[in-house]
Amino acid sequence: MSVNVNNSAGVAAVTVTPGGTPDASAQVTSIAFNATTGKLVFSYSDGTQVPVGGLAEAIARSLSGASLAVLDENGALLLGGKPRLGVSASGNLTVPTPLPDTTDGYDPVTGSGELYQNGTGPIQEA
Repeated sequence: MSVNVNNSAGVAAVTVTPGGTPDASAQVTSIAFNATTGKLVFSYSDGTQVPVGGLAEAIARSLSGASLAVLDENGALLLGGKPRLGVSASGNLTVPTPLPDTTDGYDPVTGSGELYQNGTGPIQEA
Protein backbone atom coordinates (compact mmCIF):
# COMPACT_ATOMS: atom_id res chain seq x y z
CA MET A 1 0.00 0.00 0.00
CA SER A 2 1.22 3.51 -0.69
CA VAL A 3 -0.03 6.87 0.50
CA ASN A 4 0.52 10.17 -1.29
CA VAL A 5 -0.31 13.55 0.19
CA ASN A 6 -0.49 16.63 -2.06
CA ASN A 7 -1.03 20.11 -0.70
CA SER A 8 -0.47 23.40 -2.48
CA ALA A 9 -1.84 25.73 0.18
CA GLY A 10 -5.33 24.59 -0.70
CA VAL A 11 -7.30 21.48 0.00
CA ALA A 12 -5.13 18.51 0.87
CA ALA A 13 -5.64 15.36 -1.17
CA VAL A 14 -4.75 11.94 0.15
CA THR A 15 -4.56 9.03 -2.28
CA VAL A 16 -4.37 5.48 -0.96
CA THR A 17 -3.56 2.76 -3.46
CA PRO A 18 -3.30 -0.98 -2.92
CA GLY A 19 0.14 -2.49 -2.55
CA GLY A 20 1.68 -5.91 -2.05
CA THR A 21 0.67 -8.34 0.65
CA PRO A 22 2.85 -7.90 3.72
CA ASP A 23 5.14 -10.79 4.63
CA ALA A 24 3.66 -13.25 7.11
CA SER A 25 5.13 -12.93 10.57
CA ALA A 26 7.67 -15.56 11.58
CA GLN A 27 6.26 -18.48 13.56
CA VAL A 28 7.94 -20.40 16.37
CA THR A 29 9.05 -23.75 14.96
CA SER A 30 10.78 -25.19 18.02
CA ILE A 31 11.85 -24.47 21.58
CA ALA A 32 14.93 -26.21 22.97
CA PHE A 33 16.91 -26.01 26.20
CA ASN A 34 20.62 -25.26 25.90
CA ALA A 35 22.21 -27.05 28.87
CA THR A 36 25.50 -25.15 28.43
CA THR A 37 23.97 -21.67 28.72
CA GLY A 38 20.89 -22.62 30.75
CA LYS A 39 18.67 -20.77 28.28
CA LEU A 40 15.61 -21.70 26.25
CA VAL A 41 16.24 -21.16 22.54
CA PHE A 42 13.23 -20.22 20.42
CA SER A 43 13.70 -21.03 16.70
CA TYR A 44 11.52 -19.24 14.15
CA SER A 45 10.37 -20.12 10.64
CA ASP A 46 12.60 -17.39 9.18
CA GLY A 47 15.72 -19.06 10.63
CA THR A 48 16.26 -16.66 13.53
CA GLN A 49 16.93 -17.95 17.03
CA VAL A 50 16.23 -16.08 20.23
CA PRO A 51 17.82 -17.30 23.49
CA VAL A 52 15.82 -16.54 26.62
CA GLY A 53 17.41 -16.83 30.04
CA GLY A 54 16.09 -16.74 33.57
CA LEU A 55 13.37 -19.38 33.23
CA ALA A 56 14.63 -21.64 36.03
CA GLU A 57 15.16 -18.65 38.34
CA ALA A 58 11.68 -17.30 37.60
CA ILE A 59 10.09 -20.67 38.36
CA ALA A 60 12.11 -20.96 41.59
CA ARG A 61 11.11 -17.42 42.68
CA SER A 62 7.45 -18.23 42.02
CA LEU A 63 7.85 -21.15 44.42
CA SER A 64 9.53 -18.88 47.04
CA GLY A 65 12.97 -20.37 46.37
CA ALA A 66 16.30 -19.36 44.91
CA SER A 67 16.98 -22.25 42.54
CA LEU A 68 15.53 -25.49 41.24
CA ALA A 69 16.67 -28.97 42.23
CA VAL A 70 17.12 -31.95 39.94
CA LEU A 71 15.91 -35.42 40.85
CA ASP A 72 16.85 -38.70 39.21
CA GLU A 73 14.29 -41.23 37.92
CA ASN A 74 14.00 -42.67 41.44
CA GLY A 75 13.29 -39.29 43.03
CA ALA A 76 16.74 -38.91 44.63
CA LEU A 77 18.14 -35.38 44.86
CA LEU A 78 21.16 -34.93 42.58
CA LEU A 79 24.05 -32.91 43.95
CA GLY A 80 27.26 -32.64 41.97
CA GLY A 81 25.77 -34.99 39.36
CA LYS A 82 25.28 -37.84 41.86
CA PRO A 83 22.13 -38.98 43.68
CA ARG A 84 22.73 -37.87 47.27
CA LEU A 85 19.42 -37.84 49.11
CA GLY A 86 16.30 -39.90 48.50
CA VAL A 87 13.21 -41.27 50.18
CA SER A 88 12.55 -44.97 50.75
CA ALA A 89 9.24 -46.67 49.94
CA SER A 90 8.29 -46.19 53.59
CA GLY A 91 9.06 -42.47 53.44
CA ASN A 92 12.40 -42.50 55.27
CA LEU A 93 15.45 -40.49 54.22
CA THR A 94 17.99 -42.51 52.23
CA VAL A 95 21.52 -41.86 50.99
CA PRO A 96 21.75 -43.51 47.52
CA THR A 97 25.44 -42.67 47.05
CA PRO A 98 27.78 -44.25 49.63
CA LEU A 99 29.15 -41.82 52.19
CA PRO A 100 32.91 -41.37 52.57
CA ASP A 101 34.16 -44.05 54.92
CA THR A 102 37.12 -43.91 57.29
CA THR A 103 37.90 -47.54 56.42
CA ASP A 104 38.40 -46.44 52.78
CA GLY A 105 40.96 -43.77 53.70
CA TYR A 106 38.60 -40.86 54.35
CA ASP A 107 40.13 -38.42 56.83
CA PRO A 108 37.38 -36.20 58.29
CA VAL A 109 38.02 -32.45 58.22
CA THR A 110 36.67 -31.13 61.50
CA GLY A 111 34.08 -28.42 61.05
CA SER A 112 33.37 -29.17 57.38
CA GLY A 113 29.85 -30.43 58.19
CA GLU A 114 30.26 -33.36 55.81
CA LEU A 115 28.56 -36.59 56.79
CA TYR A 116 30.71 -39.72 56.77
CA GLN A 117 30.62 -43.34 57.86
CA ASN A 118 32.95 -43.94 60.77
CA GLY A 119 34.17 -47.39 59.77
CA THR A 120 31.62 -49.90 60.95
CA GLY A 121 30.25 -47.38 63.43
CA PRO A 122 27.61 -44.70 63.11
CA ILE A 123 27.28 -41.94 60.54
CA GLN A 124 28.98 -38.84 61.91
CA GLU A 125 29.40 -35.19 60.99
CA ALA A 126 32.90 -33.93 60.33
